Amino acid sequence: MFKQFIKALFGRNQEPAAAGGNGSPPAVIPSSGGEELITVFDAYGREVQITRSDWRDKVFMPNLEKNWNNADQLYSLIVSGLNDGFGSDLLPAAQRLLEIDGNEERSHTVLSIVLMKSNDLDKAEATLRAGMAKVGETGTLLTNLAKVFAERGDQLRADETLWQAVQADPNQENGLLWWASVQRERDGDAGYLQALRTAAALPGSWRAQLWLARHCLGEQDVSAARALYQEVLASGLYDGGALMMMSGDLGNSGQIQLILELIAPAYDERKHDPMAGLNLLRACQQLGKLDEGEALLARMYGLSLAPLKQHLDQFTHHFQEMRKGEVHGTPINEAELKIDTIALNQPIWQYGLSNPDWFFAQKDESAPGIGFFALSKIVDAASTAEEQREDDVGRLTRAIPLYLAEAAHYWSDYTSSCYFQIVEGGGPVVSGAAVDGNPLFDIVPSEMKYFVTGEISGTAEGADAEWRVSLHLWNCSTRTKQATESGAAKQSELGALVLSLEERLLLMVGLAREQAFDEFYLRPTPEVIGLYLTELGQAFMLTLLANNMVPKDRMWGERAMLDWPLNMALQWPGVDVLKVMYISGLGKAVGYQSDVLPEYKERSLQLLRDASAVQSPAARLAPIVWKAFGMSDDLQAHVQSLPHDTHPAYVAWLDRLVGSNKTPPG
Repeated sequence: MFKQFIKALFGRNQEPAAAGGNGSPPAVIPSSGGEELITVFDAYGREVQITRSDWRDKVFMPNLEKNWNNADQLYSLIVSGLNDGFGSDLLPAAQRLLEIDGNEERSHTVLSIVLMKSNDLDKAEATLRAGMAKVGETGTLLTNLAKVFAERGDQLRADETLWQAVQADPNQENGLLWWASVQRERDGDAGYLQALRTAAALPGSWRAQLWLARHCLGEQDVSAARALYQEVLASGLYDGGALMMMSGDLGNSGQIQLILELIAPAYDERKHDPMAGLNLLRACQQLGKLDEGEALLARMYGLSLAPLKQHLDQFTHHFQEMRKGEVHGTPINEAELKIDTIALNQPIWQYGLSNPDWFFAQKDESAPGIGFFALSKIVDAASTAEEQREDDVGRLTRAIPLYLAEAAHYWSDYTSSCYFQIVEGGGPVVSGAAVDGNPLFDIVPSEMKYFVTGEISGTAEGADAEWRVSLHLWNCSTRTKQATESGAAKQSELGALVLSLEERLLLMVGLAREQAFDEFYLRPTPEVIGLYLTELGQAFMLTLLANNMVPKDRMWGERAMLDWPLNMALQWPGVDVLKVMYISGLGKAVGYQSDVLPEYKERSLQLLRDASAVQSPAARLAPIVWKAFGMSDDLQAHVQSLPHDTHPAYVAWLDRLVGSNKTPPG
């Protein structure tokens, strides 16, 4: 299982197996009831522990039946079942594979192994010999025939057959390592090394060289190991796992630079073991090779392997932290900047959905308005205008007013708007001085009754931050500052402070609602609000990207931004708005033509299935997901199956989706 392979990051000094086996049993964990638990991964890439019996009955056996006519899938499942200890269940499947598989060697080999697991050695031998009659005496078939002889206690014949197997294929791992271990048992380490040298001299050999190189590294003979690796790489004959072993052994020996020098040019993530890729990423991290590491990350994310994602995410985080350390503000001339003010008239996560006015409740155009302006960032020392990457305080200058506008939208009868200044071709403006609201009275719309400005200051980044937030309520009727509400909090309590400020602010402006404006909306709890604010800030940046207000090459941590609401939705599955937030992000990713979007297809479809199962309103936005992943057949089938009395607003929304080359940013 992949979880076992992860333990080999930078390799493990494995010794040859004592006998020609077929993989180690999976790592298992005892359950509270005494039954072993198997670790697997769900469609979202999360680790899930399931009892061995449940795995067998509910997953493994149904998969065998489902793939009864697919030779490649059936073979993979049989091998997996052997590794998981289900050998007694596999005989019918192995016999079926023999009937349908065009690869005679593997089908005869697998059936013989299943028969050996059942202690039917005569049939196992007959199966292997039948395979040899069709494809010849291959290393794999001979190795397993030697295993039959060893099980019978005929060691002399097993040894002779095993040597034949090594000669037939010196790179067949089980045969080579079994043979080398036999020589070690007889003649010690000298016999083991001589066996490897003998195998290395055979035509086409490369695997023995890897084990000799491991020995050289253990003896601190790096130059000899390097020469062996170069010989293997130059041959081009190695298999998908060879680079994993090379990179792991070099890492264990502290030869990090050699990993990049030797392995990186040869590594192809679609042909070679992903563990080699992880080892390369670790080398990039340790040597500070950020450009190379991030380029490899992008390639490996493209594999869309669920068990791999959590480890790639960790490297992404490390590289981003390293980037932060090398990024410095760039002074700019304010006079040369072109600054526009944008107004957002709906919650930020309602953008990117192609204006589904049938989905969200619509407020009366005559309703009074309340506006929220970006907070100012207050610093102790004088500062000059700079271009900087987004940091915690910069994100909060936008996230807090975005949340307050959302709260006003859902829990009052006001229409709410948010106002931000954007540098053309750059990004959001963060003011370093408190905003004077008096000039704004002549700028805001006539129907606006109140607007809110404010400031935020922080003493540090991350978990050690301490924040102070002040909000000023301005009354448009009297053209005065009506009230100021403020508070201070540590990072862990910032969300609670924002919720408190929201409560105080809405109490002052009145027109409160007892029920949320959309029935599915829930106010974030103190447990959720901190993560929720981060999501609002990220959703804002995706909105700017989708509307061409920020260049795509200025994006920072795209996958983290797309992942964030999905992870929240999985953590709190009963909160429908989090699912809508995630789908909104997909729509925006289409808008700015994201390169990483295809990685999210399976997770997104699983989210829709889960949402449908619990009748979540988010499931009704499925056409956005189909559009995002080019599932035109599903989209067209849905359109054609609509009842005649479908609401015209819904039909118009589908027409916008079907008729556009990309999802509109609205």
